[in-house]
Amino acid sequence: MKAFTPKTLLNCGFSQSFCISLMKKSGTAFFLALLPISVTYADHETSLKDTVKLPYSSQQIDGADLMKVKDANFVNSLIGRVAGATINPSASGVGGSVRMVLRGYRSILKSNNVLFTLDGVPLPRLESEQPSNSYTSNWQTGDGIAAFSPDDIESISVLSTAAVSTLYGSRSASGVVMINTKKANSGKLRVELGNSTTFSSPLVMPEFQQTYGAQWGDKISHPQSWDPTDFFRTGHTINNSLSLSMGNEYNQTRVSAVTMNGTGIIPKNNVDRYNFSLRNTSSLLHHRLKLDFTLRYIHTAEQNMLSQGMYGNPLVPVYLVPDVLQERINVNPDYNYKNHFEVYDPRLGANAQYWPLGDMGIGMQNPYWIINRNLYNQKKKRLLGGIGMKFDLTSWLNVSGRIHYDRDQETATEKLYASSLQAGPLGSYYESEDENTQIYSDLQFNVRKTIGDFSIDATLGSSICNTKFDNSYADGVLKVLNQFNLSGLDERRYPFSAEWNYHDRATSLFMLAQLGYKNRLFLDLGGRMEWLKFWDDNSSYSTDVIYPSIGASVVPTGWLPDNPNRFLSFLRLNYTYSETGNSFTDYIFLNKKRVGLKPRLEDNMLDPEHTKSHEIGLNAGFLNDKINLAFTMYKTSTSDLPFGGYLPIPSQGDIYFMYNGCRIDNKGFELTLSANMNIGQVKWDGRFTYSINKNEVKQLLEPQKNPITDTDFNLEEIQMAKGSGWYTPLKKGGSIGDIYVTDLQRDEQGNVVIDKTSQNVVPVNEYIYAGNADPKYTMGLANSFSWKGFELDFVIHARFGGVGLSMTQAVMDQFGVSQATAIARDNGGVWVSGEKIPAENYYRLVGWARTGTVYTYDATNIRLAEMSIAYHIPVNRWVKWIQDVRVALVGRNLLMLYNKAPFDPESTASTGTWGQGIDNFRQPSYRNMGFSVNLTF
Repeated sequence: MKAFTPKTLLNCGFSQSFCISLMKKSGTAFFLALLPISVTYADHETSLKDTVKLPYSSQQIDGADLMKVKDANFVNSLIGRVAGATINPSASGVGGSVRMVLRGYRSILKSNNVLFTLDGVPLPRLESEQPSNSYTSNWQTGDGIAAFSPDDIESISVLSTAAVSTLYGSRSASGVVMINTKKANSGKLRVELGNSTTFSSPLVMPEFQQTYGAQWGDKISHPQSWDPTDFFRTGHTINNSLSLSMGNEYNQTRVSAVTMNGTGIIPKNNVDRYNFSLRNTSSLLHHRLKLDFTLRYIHTAEQNMLSQGMYGNPLVPVYLVPDVLQERINVNPDYNYKNHFEVYDPRLGANAQYWPLGDMGIGMQNPYWIINRNLYNQKKKRLLGGIGMKFDLTSWLNVSGRIHYDRDQETATEKLYASSLQAGPLGSYYESEDENTQIYSDLQFNVRKTIGDFSIDATLGSSICNTKFDNSYADGVLKVLNQFNLSGLDERRYPFSAEWNYHDRATSLFMLAQLGYKNRLFLDLGGRMEWLKFWDDNSSYSTDVIYPSIGASVVPTGWLPDNPNRFLSFLRLNYTYSETGNSFTDYIFLNKKRVGLKPRLEDNMLDPEHTKSHEIGLNAGFLNDKINLAFTMYKTSTSDLPFGGYLPIPSQGDIYFMYNGCRIDNKGFELTLSANMNIGQVKWDGRFTYSINKNEVKQLLEPQKNPITDTDFNLEEIQMAKGSGWYTPLKKGGSIGDIYVTDLQRDEQGNVVIDKTSQNVVPVNEYIYAGNADPKYTMGLANSFSWKGFELDFVIHARFGGVGLSMTQAVMDQFGVSQATAIARDNGGVWVSGEKIPAENYYRLVGWARTGTVYTYDATNIRLAEMSIAYHIPVNRWVKWIQDVRVALVGRNLLMLYNKAPFDPESTASTGTWGQGIDNFRQPSYRNMGFSVNLTF
């Protein structure tokens, strides 16, 4: 494990950023000290005892762990390794986004995902707008962090505490993942060449029947050859990497090139990504001046990244219509839907979709037409560059600073060919251009001084972060058949186009001071003052946010004599209190077009969100730190949370209003137990994590006056997401992620009522609580064994509790294609409340009604999340210029050890907060297996 203490960090200057703040009191600003933290760094190896001064813990992940089983998004490699983290891969397939939430939800409408930083610089989120319903989700994309290659990562630090906002400001209110990149060391030229190739197949699929005809047909004498898994292809992800590094005592340079070419399991889903990086570090003036220069370029191309939905989703007809995969179809034995997805239409004068079945009331199309003629493409170009410096003024005082530039350009297009269900007569076209530019800079003065038994570390500085977002888009039907460009839009059919921009600036003053006594007692005070300004073409808004914090640490083992044979080799106890601000104004500007906010609302009732956090922790080392224990218990309370709701206004209809006043509490604990020891000739590194978090909406809104009608109103709950048979509310006393579902009519004893006339159940449109989409607790077990050049690594991840809802299963039951319907027909019907109901009558009804209680599943699952078996071939014995050759068999999501749901509960169609736990023809998650080869020269 590689880590830096705050004192060492002060010597690193530009290597890490400390955003310390100014705090106001009685109209006078004064400085408080920032809580120091432990972060990773590439050049130094430290033990647990080097972190004695920390008032809270950070979790460290070595970059080598991310390389063992490479993924198109390296965040997936953190699953099972980080306590307190809920990590959900997007169902959009290879290269998709990942949802990562630390210690529960702290915001209602803003993102609860963590902030990522790169060598101390906060990165823009670059999160795409997530689907607001479960019906359309066929345009997804990888987020900003998905583009970074694990080959360039030296180490990762995960900071879950709310006090981390004193480091990076408003955007880090939900925690931070700090990425530290590789750089060269002094020495001769070092060349690293690597390849990782994995092949993908569906991990969890619904169960289909093959013994009855389609659409509730009769039983057939021979099972059908229809198998929906035949629609999927074997996906693959090929990573190739090359890096060169060399240097001397005064100058070091590392360059790298990484390619990732992936295909999803759904045909025509492709992702290609190319990363190029350069990092140069130098030391001048007898090592008093240090410089660090970085440059990165990332090019990404994506096509047809689909997560779920009823419309424009090829899985809907594949799952529901057996004819789709047959060589000869019933309506026309000379055709099949794959080879004849389009045929010539004389009225159109061109090929049109062949789908004689119609949309069947659910927007159905030929799946092969969808993947070939409903095309969603995204191209991204990202350029990052920065330069940093540190100059030692004296032996105890230095100054450091840096500036970093980050520009992301994205072009997205949607091409719907003529005869597509949602297209115009001659086709439809959409195009958008986005450009996000961030310029970050900071300046720091760092002091490190020891006076007798006392020590003081202090940093004073300032940072500025400028972000500008420009967007233009156009959408409409075509005037020329399938001419997909802006000039082809039919101006007579009122095409829609718009341009807008958004700009924000965060200016901060910060200071760090830490007092220590004999390396046993430490006092840490923190604070940050941040001035925020947001503006667009029409309006502007400004506010300020304060981040005070205080922490204390005590190391009882510091009073004990050194003894390597002592059972308890290290013990640290700590307490931290912090307050966090989170400005809401950027949400207004970035979502104005979607929620239709009135300009007057931008000037009132939108104070920053405010979080108060308490946490206590314990870190212990046993047997000379061969076994380490970290335990943290926390409670956070976030108030002044803005939320929205629709109010009926006479003569004006429903108007969207926003209010501050909601309060959400989170409480829980995290436990990490790790081991690093030799068992005979076997080296063992192990890590066990256990996490619990409880979320509760403590307050929604006190009774208010309607600002327009001046009448009283009281919002007891708000529907944040809704679909057929379910909705997710924001409700006092409940939790974010609660799911309410429809049920069947029941008597006073809770038994399902059977209607005497229809001899069937009676669905009712009343909602009951089904459960929460989030787990009650999670566990992870990561182990690494090495012996004489052999390596065995595996990660087991488990989540316990929570529920999921499958609308896929409901529609399959309605159409009679699920295995459950075949079993019921074989058994003569379905037993309900002691009466047998004909299978077709029952499943047609509950499936059509999307009766939520019937399709709610336990989301508990245990999986073999990652595994690799490797061998280091001792080529160096015979070829001296080859330092190492490592070959490995690798796998991810290899095996579900326990899962009762007909889908993967950990997969998600949305990386946002709302609509979690809902499966509506979601793309299956991937099982990846393959190999890797790495050479070092």
